[in-house]
Amino acid sequence: MTLLLLTGQVFAQSDISGLVLYHLKANKPIPSVQLNLVDQAGVVIASATTDLSGAYTFTNVPFGNYTMTAVTSITAGGITMGDAFLMFLHLCNIYPFSPIQELAADVDGDGTVTWDDYWTVVIGWFVQGYPFPTGPWVFQDVTVVHTGAKTNPPTMGGSSAGDVNGTFVPSTRDLAAIQATYTEKIAGNDFNVEIFAKDITEASAMGMVINYPSSSVEIKDVTCQMGDINMSVVNGQIRISWVNQTTSATSVDPDSPVLVIHAGTISSYDGSDIKFVIDPVSHFSNFKGEQIDTRYTLPLITNSAACLSTNYPNPFSGSTNIMYTLPSDAKVNISLFNQQGQLVKVIADTEAEAGTHNLVFDSYGLEAGVYYYTLKATGSSNLSETKRMIITRQ
Repeated sequence: MTLLLLTGQVFAQSDISGLVLYHLKANKPIPSVQLNLVDQAGVVIASATTDLSGAYTFTNVPFGNYTMTAVTSITAGGITMGDAFLMFLHLCNIYPFSPIQELAADVDGDGTVTWDDYWTVVIGWFVQGYPFPTGPWVFQDVTVVHTGAKTNPPTMGGSSAGDVNGTFVPSTRDLAAIQATYTEKIAGNDFNVEIFAKDITEASAMGMVINYPSSSVEIKDVTCQMGDINMSVVNGQIRISWVNQTTSATSVDPDSPVLVIHAGTISSYDGSDIKFVIDPVSHFSNFKGEQIDTRYTLPLITNSAACLSTNYPNPFSGSTNIMYTLPSDAKVNISLFNQQGQLVKVIADTEAEAGTHNLVFDSYGLEAGVYYYTLKATGSSNLSETKRMIITRQ
Protein backbone atom coordinates (compact mmCIF):
# COMPACT_ATOMS: atom_id res chain seq x y z
CA MET A 1 0.00 0.00 0.00
CA THR A 2 1.48 3.37 -1.00
CA LEU A 3 0.57 6.33 1.23
CA LEU A 4 1.03 9.80 -0.21
CA LEU A 5 0.34 12.79 2.02
CA LEU A 6 -0.55 16.12 0.45
CA THR A 7 -0.12 19.01 2.91
CA GLY A 8 -0.06 22.76 2.60
CA GLN A 9 -2.45 25.64 2.43
CA VAL A 10 -6.04 24.47 2.99
CA PHE A 11 -8.78 25.16 0.47
CA ALA A 12 -12.26 23.74 0.16
CA GLN A 13 -11.22 21.87 -2.95
CA SER A 14 -8.43 21.72 -5.52
CA ASP A 15 -6.97 19.60 -8.29
CA ILE A 16 -4.98 16.39 -7.75
CA SER A 17 -2.32 15.66 -10.40
CA GLY A 18 0.20 12.87 -10.71
CA LEU A 19 1.72 10.13 -12.86
CA VAL A 20 1.21 6.43 -13.62
CA LEU A 21 4.54 4.77 -14.43
CA TYR A 22 5.52 1.26 -15.47
CA HIS A 23 7.45 -0.29 -12.58
CA LEU A 24 7.74 3.28 -11.26
CA LYS A 25 10.29 4.09 -13.99
CA ALA A 26 10.23 7.73 -15.11
CA ASN A 27 11.02 6.78 -18.71
CA LYS A 28 8.05 4.35 -18.94
CA PRO A 29 4.77 6.24 -18.58
CA ILE A 30 1.57 4.25 -19.03
CA PRO A 31 -0.95 6.01 -21.30
CA SER A 32 -4.73 5.47 -21.46
CA VAL A 33 -5.12 4.36 -17.83
CA GLN A 34 -8.60 5.03 -16.48
CA LEU A 35 -8.34 6.26 -12.87
CA ASN A 36 -11.10 6.57 -10.27
CA LEU A 37 -10.90 8.46 -7.00
CA VAL A 38 -13.04 6.65 -4.43
CA ASP A 39 -14.08 8.14 -1.08
CA GLN A 40 -14.31 6.26 2.20
CA ALA A 41 -17.93 5.38 1.53
CA GLY A 42 -16.94 3.62 -1.72
CA VAL A 43 -18.34 6.35 -3.96
CA VAL A 44 -16.41 7.40 -7.07
CA ILE A 45 -16.11 11.16 -6.77
CA ALA A 46 -13.74 11.85 -9.71
CA SER A 47 -12.32 10.14 -12.80
CA ALA A 48 -9.36 10.84 -15.07
CA THR A 49 -7.36 9.25 -17.89
CA THR A 50 -3.58 9.39 -18.29
CA ASP A 51 -2.12 11.05 -21.37
CA LEU A 52 0.91 9.86 -23.39
CA SER A 53 3.25 11.06 -20.63
CA GLY A 54 1.34 9.04 -18.01
CA ALA A 55 0.02 12.23 -16.40
CA TYR A 56 -3.48 12.65 -14.96
CA THR A 57 -5.50 15.36 -13.21
CA PHE A 58 -8.59 15.12 -11.02
CA THR A 59 -10.18 18.57 -11.03
CA ASN A 60 -11.88 20.35 -8.13
CA VAL A 61 -11.58 17.52 -5.63
CA PRO A 62 -12.91 18.23 -2.10
CA PHE A 63 -10.35 17.74 0.63
CA GLY A 64 -10.43 14.32 2.23
CA ASN A 65 -9.06 10.79 2.19
CA TYR A 66 -9.40 8.73 -0.97
CA THR A 67 -8.33 5.52 -2.65
CA MET A 68 -7.14 5.71 -6.27
CA THR A 69 -7.87 2.69 -8.49
CA ALA A 70 -6.77 2.02 -12.06
CA VAL A 71 -7.65 -0.09 -15.08
CA THR A 72 -6.52 -0.05 -18.70
CA SER A 73 -7.40 -1.84 -21.90
CA ILE A 74 -4.09 -1.25 -23.71
CA THR A 75 -2.09 -4.32 -24.68
CA ALA A 76 0.00 -5.89 -21.92
CA GLY A 77 3.30 -7.59 -22.64
CA GLY A 78 6.87 -8.30 -21.64
CA ILE A 79 6.08 -11.60 -19.93
CA THR A 80 8.63 -14.30 -20.77
CA MET A 81 9.96 -17.53 -19.34
CA GLY A 82 12.77 -15.30 -18.05
CA ASP A 83 10.26 -13.85 -15.59
CA ALA A 84 9.35 -17.41 -14.55
CA PHE A 85 13.06 -18.09 -14.00
CA LEU A 86 13.30 -15.03 -11.71
CA MET A 87 10.23 -16.29 -9.83
CA PHE A 88 11.98 -19.64 -9.43
CA LEU A 89 15.08 -17.92 -8.01
CA HIS A 90 12.91 -15.79 -5.72
CA LEU A 91 11.07 -18.81 -4.36
CA CYS A 92 14.46 -20.46 -3.74
CA ASN A 93 15.39 -17.36 -1.65
CA ILE A 94 18.10 -16.37 -4.15
CA TYR A 95 16.53 -13.31 -5.81
CA PRO A 96 14.69 -10.69 -3.67
CA PHE A 97 11.72 -8.83 -5.19
CA SER A 98 10.85 -5.16 -4.89
CA PRO A 99 7.20 -4.35 -4.01
CA ILE A 100 6.30 -3.76 -7.68
CA GLN A 101 7.96 -7.07 -8.63
CA GLU A 102 5.95 -8.81 -5.91
CA LEU A 103 2.80 -7.27 -7.38
CA ALA A 104 3.70 -8.39 -10.91
CA ALA A 105 4.62 -11.93 -9.80
CA ASP A 106 1.39 -12.47 -7.84
CA VAL A 107 -0.49 -13.54 -10.98
CA ASP A 108 -3.18 -15.43 -9.06
CA GLY A 109 -3.94 -12.32 -6.99
CA ASP A 110 -3.92 -13.93 -3.53
CA GLY A 111 -1.51 -11.33 -2.09
CA THR A 112 1.63 -13.51 -1.92
CA VAL A 113 4.08 -15.02 -4.43
CA THR A 114 4.04 -18.82 -4.23
CA TRP A 115 4.82 -21.84 -6.39
CA ASP A 116 1.21 -21.63 -7.60
CA ASP A 117 2.12 -18.33 -9.29
CA TYR A 118 5.21 -19.90 -10.85
CA TRP A 119 3.29 -22.82 -12.34
CA THR A 120 0.49 -20.50 -13.43
CA VAL A 121 3.05 -18.66 -15.59
CA VAL A 122 4.94 -21.73 -16.86
CA ILE A 123 2.01 -24.05 -17.53
CA GLY A 124 -1.33 -22.25 -17.26
CA TRP A 125 -0.46 -19.07 -19.11
CA PHE A 126 2.24 -19.95 -21.63
CA VAL A 127 1.55 -23.62 -22.38
CA GLN A 128 -2.23 -23.78 -21.95
CA GLY A 129 -2.85 -20.18 -23.01
CA TYR A 130 -5.03 -19.36 -19.98
CA PRO A 131 -5.33 -15.72 -18.87
CA PHE A 132 -3.92 -14.70 -15.50
CA PRO A 133 -6.50 -14.69 -12.67
CA THR A 134 -5.49 -11.08 -11.89
CA GLY A 135 -6.13 -9.98 -15.47
CA PRO A 136 -3.50 -8.60 -17.88
CA TRP A 137 -2.62 -5.53 -15.77
CA VAL A 138 -1.95 -4.89 -12.09
CA PHE A 139 -1.65 -1.52 -10.34
CA GLN A 140 -0.50 -0.49 -6.90
CA ASP A 141 -3.13 0.67 -4.43
CA VAL A 142 -2.68 4.37 -3.70
CA THR A 143 -4.21 6.14 -0.71
CA VAL A 144 -4.49 9.90 -1.14
CA VAL A 145 -4.80 12.24 1.83
CA HIS A 146 -5.88 15.38 -0.01
CA THR A 147 -5.28 18.68 1.79
CA GLY A 148 -4.59 20.86 -1.23
CA ALA A 149 -0.78 20.83 -1.33
CA LYS A 150 0.83 20.94 -4.78
CA THR A 151 4.04 19.10 -3.84
CA ASN A 152 4.73 15.37 -4.08
CA PRO A 153 1.85 14.47 -6.40
CA PRO A 154 0.67 10.85 -6.16
CA THR A 155 2.62 8.47 -8.44
CA MET A 156 1.08 5.08 -9.12
CA GLY A 157 3.07 2.05 -10.29
CA GLY A 158 1.65 -0.44 -12.74
CA SER A 159 2.81 -3.58 -14.53
CA SER A 160 1.72 -6.21 -16.97
CA ALA A 161 0.84 -9.20 -14.81
CA GLY A 162 3.83 -11.55 -14.81
CA ASP A 163 6.40 -9.04 -16.11
CA VAL A 164 8.63 -9.37 -13.05
CA ASN A 165 11.70 -7.69 -14.53
CA GLY A 166 9.69 -4.79 -16.00
CA THR A 167 11.05 -5.06 -19.54
CA PHE A 168 7.82 -4.07 -21.26
CA VAL A 169 7.40 -0.59 -22.73
CA PRO A 170 3.68 0.36 -22.73
CA SER A 171 2.68 1.07 -26.32
CA THR A 172 -0.01 0.45 -28.91
CA ARG A 173 2.54 -1.02 -31.31
CA ASP A 174 2.41 -4.65 -32.40
CA LEU A 175 5.17 -7.07 -31.48
CA ALA A 176 8.10 -7.15 -33.90
CA ALA A 177 8.13 -10.09 -36.29
CA ILE A 178 10.47 -12.99 -35.58
CA GLN A 179 13.61 -13.16 -37.74
CA ALA A 180 13.30 -16.55 -39.41
CA THR A 181 15.05 -18.07 -42.43
CA TYR A 182 13.45 -20.97 -44.29
CA THR A 183 15.17 -23.73 -46.28
CA GLU A 184 13.18 -26.04 -48.53
CA LYS A 185 12.63 -29.64 -47.48
CA ILE A 186 10.62 -32.23 -49.38
CA ALA A 187 7.26 -33.22 -47.91
CA GLY A 188 6.61 -36.79 -46.87
CA ASN A 189 4.21 -38.92 -44.87
CA ASP A 190 6.57 -38.31 -41.96
CA PHE A 191 9.07 -35.49 -41.57
CA ASN A 192 11.04 -33.53 -38.98
CA VAL A 193 11.06 -29.77 -38.55
CA GLU A 194 14.43 -28.81 -37.06
CA ILE A 195 14.42 -25.32 -35.51
CA PHE A 196 17.83 -23.72 -35.00
CA ALA A 197 18.36 -20.67 -32.79
CA LYS A 198 21.31 -18.54 -33.80
CA ASP A 199 23.28 -16.11 -31.58
CA ILE A 200 22.68 -18.21 -28.45
CA THR A 201 25.29 -20.14 -26.48
CA GLU A 202 23.42 -20.43 -23.18
CA ALA A 203 19.95 -19.77 -21.82
CA SER A 204 18.00 -20.02 -18.59
CA ALA A 205 14.48 -20.11 -20.03
CA MET A 206 12.62 -20.50 -23.31
CA GLY A 207 9.07 -19.91 -24.46
CA MET A 208 7.95 -20.90 -27.95
CA VAL A 209 4.63 -20.65 -29.76
CA ILE A 210 4.71 -22.26 -33.21
CA ASN A 211 1.75 -22.04 -35.58
CA TYR A 212 1.21 -24.82 -38.11
CA PRO A 213 -1.54 -25.90 -40.59
CA SER A 214 -3.47 -28.44 -38.52
CA SER A 215 -5.69 -29.21 -41.53
CA SER A 216 -2.69 -30.80 -43.25
CA VAL A 217 -0.35 -31.88 -40.47
CA GLU A 218 -0.39 -33.93 -37.29
CA ILE A 219 2.20 -33.38 -34.56
CA LYS A 220 3.63 -36.61 -33.16
CA ASP A 221 6.33 -35.44 -30.78
CA VAL A 222 8.62 -32.52 -29.94
CA THR A 223 12.11 -32.88 -28.45
CA CYS A 224 14.29 -30.12 -27.03
CA GLN A 225 18.07 -29.82 -26.97
CA MET A 226 18.01 -28.44 -23.40
CA GLY A 227 15.92 -31.23 -21.86
CA ASP A 228 12.34 -31.82 -20.76
CA ILE A 229 9.71 -29.28 -21.82
CA ASN A 230 6.13 -28.40 -20.96
CA MET A 231 3.99 -28.51 -24.08
CA SER A 232 0.48 -28.38 -25.47
CA VAL A 233 -0.71 -28.87 -29.06
CA VAL A 234 -4.12 -27.38 -29.80
CA ASN A 235 -5.89 -25.42 -32.55
CA GLY A 236 -2.88 -25.28 -34.86
CA GLN A 237 -0.45 -24.11 -32.16
CA ILE A 238 2.45 -25.81 -30.43
CA ARG A 239 3.02 -24.00 -27.11
CA ILE A 240 6.26 -24.83 -25.28
CA SER A 241 7.87 -23.62 -22.07
CA TRP A 242 11.20 -24.56 -20.53
CA VAL A 243 12.86 -23.17 -17.40
CA ASN A 244 16.25 -24.26 -16.11
CA GLN A 245 15.65 -25.34 -12.54
CA THR A 246 19.31 -25.57 -11.52
CA THR A 247 19.63 -21.80 -10.72
CA SER A 248 22.15 -21.40 -13.54
CA ALA A 249 22.30 -21.11 -17.32
CA THR A 250 22.28 -24.10 -19.68
CA SER A 251 24.68 -24.35 -22.62
CA VAL A 252 23.05 -24.20 -26.04
CA ASP A 253 24.73 -25.54 -29.20
CA PRO A 254 23.74 -23.17 -32.04
CA ASP A 255 24.80 -25.80 -34.59
CA SER A 256 22.19 -28.27 -33.32
CA PRO A 257 18.43 -27.74 -33.43
CA VAL A 258 16.95 -26.40 -30.19
CA LEU A 259 13.67 -28.07 -31.11
CA VAL A 260 12.82 -30.98 -33.38
CA ILE A 261 9.15 -31.33 -34.27
CA HIS A 262 8.25 -34.84 -35.41
CA ALA A 263 5.25 -34.52 -37.72
CA GLY A 264 3.47 -36.03 -40.68
CA THR A 265 0.89 -35.25 -43.31
CA ILE A 266 -2.71 -36.42 -42.91
CA SER A 267 -5.21 -37.67 -45.47
CA SER A 268 -6.56 -34.18 -46.20
CA TYR A 269 -3.11 -32.84 -47.21
CA ASP A 270 -3.43 -31.32 -50.69
CA GLY A 271 0.27 -31.16 -51.60
CA SER A 272 0.71 -27.44 -50.89
CA ASP A 273 3.67 -26.02 -48.98
CA ILE A 274 3.66 -26.58 -45.22
CA LYS A 275 5.01 -23.67 -43.19
CA PHE A 276 5.67 -23.66 -39.46
CA VAL A 277 5.57 -20.04 -38.25
CA ILE A 278 7.28 -18.91 -35.04
CA ASP A 279 5.00 -16.51 -33.18
CA PRO A 280 6.48 -13.14 -32.08
CA VAL A 281 5.95 -14.05 -28.41
CA SER A 282 8.63 -16.76 -28.74
CA HIS A 283 11.87 -16.02 -26.91
CA PHE A 284 14.95 -17.13 -24.99
CA SER A 285 16.05 -15.51 -21.71
CA ASN A 286 19.39 -15.28 -19.95
CA PHE A 287 20.31 -15.73 -16.28
CA LYS A 288 19.08 -12.20 -15.47
CA GLY A 289 15.69 -12.91 -17.00
CA GLU A 290 16.49 -10.65 -19.96
CA GLN A 291 15.35 -11.61 -23.44
CA ILE A 292 18.07 -12.71 -25.88
CA ASP A 293 17.90 -11.45 -29.48
CA THR A 294 17.55 -14.54 -31.61
CA ARG A 295 17.41 -15.52 -35.28
CA TYR A 296 15.78 -18.79 -36.26
CA THR A 297 16.29 -21.23 -39.13
CA LEU A 298 13.75 -23.92 -40.00
CA PRO A 299 12.54 -25.83 -43.06
CA LEU A 300 9.70 -25.04 -45.43
CA ILE A 301 8.07 -28.38 -46.22
CA THR A 302 7.34 -28.48 -49.94
CA ASN A 303 6.73 -30.87 -52.81
CA SER A 304 8.73 -28.64 -55.15
CA ALA A 305 12.03 -28.83 -53.26
CA ALA A 306 15.04 -30.68 -54.64
CA CYS A 307 14.67 -34.35 -53.66
CA LEU A 308 18.24 -35.43 -54.49
CA SER A 309 20.99 -33.94 -52.38
CA THR A 310 24.61 -33.42 -53.46
CA ASN A 311 26.69 -36.36 -52.31
CA TYR A 312 29.10 -35.80 -49.44
CA PRO A 313 32.01 -35.78 -49.29
CA ASN A 314 32.49 -34.50 -52.81
CA PRO A 315 35.14 -34.85 -54.27
CA PHE A 316 35.97 -38.22 -52.68
CA SER A 317 38.31 -41.14 -53.27
CA GLY A 318 36.66 -44.03 -51.42
CA SER A 319 33.00 -43.84 -50.50
CA THR A 320 30.40 -41.07 -50.39
CA ASN A 321 26.87 -40.58 -49.05
CA ILE A 322 23.91 -39.98 -51.34
CA MET A 323 20.72 -38.67 -49.70
CA TYR A 324 17.31 -38.38 -51.32
CA THR A 325 13.80 -37.55 -50.10
CA LEU A 326 10.50 -38.84 -51.47
CA PRO A 327 7.11 -37.15 -51.01
CA SER A 328 5.39 -40.55 -51.27
CA ASP A 329 6.21 -44.24 -51.66
CA ALA A 330 7.90 -44.94 -55.01
CA LYS A 331 10.08 -47.26 -57.04
CA VAL A 332 13.54 -45.73 -57.03
CA ASN A 333 16.41 -46.07 -59.48
CA ILE A 334 19.73 -44.28 -58.95
CA SER A 335 22.24 -44.74 -61.78
CA LEU A 336 25.76 -43.43 -62.43
CA PHE A 337 26.84 -42.08 -65.85
CA ASN A 338 30.17 -40.87 -67.24
CA GLN A 339 30.66 -37.57 -69.07
CA GLN A 340 29.73 -39.21 -72.38
CA GLY A 341 26.32 -40.17 -70.94
CA GLN A 342 27.16 -43.87 -70.80
CA LEU A 343 25.71 -45.93 -67.94
CA VAL A 344 28.53 -46.91 -65.58
CA LYS A 345 26.71 -48.48 -62.66
CA VAL A 346 23.25 -48.89 -61.14
CA ILE A 347 23.66 -47.63 -57.58
CA ALA A 348 20.16 -48.52 -56.36
CA ASP A 349 17.03 -50.10 -57.79
CA THR A 350 14.43 -50.61 -55.08
CA GLU A 351 11.05 -49.79 -53.58
CA ALA A 352 11.33 -46.95 -51.07
CA GLU A 353 8.91 -45.39 -48.61
CA ALA A 354 8.14 -41.67 -48.38
CA GLY A 355 10.73 -39.73 -46.42
CA THR A 356 14.49 -39.23 -46.41
CA HIS A 357 16.93 -42.00 -47.30
CA ASN A 358 20.70 -42.21 -47.22
CA LEU A 359 22.90 -44.73 -49.03
CA VAL A 360 26.65 -45.20 -49.16
CA PHE A 361 28.25 -45.49 -52.60
CA ASP A 362 31.69 -47.11 -52.95
CA SER A 363 33.75 -45.98 -55.94
CA TYR A 364 35.98 -49.08 -55.97
CA GLY A 365 36.97 -50.01 -59.53
CA LEU A 366 36.08 -46.66 -61.08
CA GLU A 367 38.58 -44.27 -62.62
CA ALA A 368 39.08 -40.76 -61.31
CA GLY A 369 36.95 -38.17 -63.04
CA VAL A 370 33.61 -36.41 -63.21
CA TYR A 371 30.42 -38.50 -63.10
CA TYR A 372 26.70 -37.83 -62.96
CA TYR A 373 24.14 -39.72 -60.90
CA THR A 374 20.41 -39.60 -61.64
CA LEU A 375 17.46 -40.35 -59.40
CA LYS A 376 14.27 -41.57 -61.05
CA ALA A 377 11.27 -42.18 -58.78
CA THR A 378 8.05 -43.69 -60.10
CA GLY A 379 4.88 -43.57 -58.03
CA SER A 380 2.10 -41.12 -57.18
CA SER A 381 4.75 -38.42 -57.76
CA ASN A 382 7.22 -39.06 -60.60
CA LEU A 383 10.61 -37.45 -60.01
CA SER A 384 13.83 -37.17 -62.00
CA GLU A 385 16.92 -35.30 -60.85
CA THR A 386 20.65 -35.38 -61.60
CA LYS A 387 23.70 -34.34 -59.58
CA ARG A 388 27.45 -34.33 -60.27
CA MET A 389 30.14 -36.18 -58.31
CA ILE A 390 33.94 -36.12 -58.61
CA ILE A 391 36.06 -39.19 -57.89
CA THR A 392 39.75 -38.61 -57.06
CA ARG A 393 42.63 -41.05 -56.83
CA GLN A 394 45.88 -40.58 -54.93
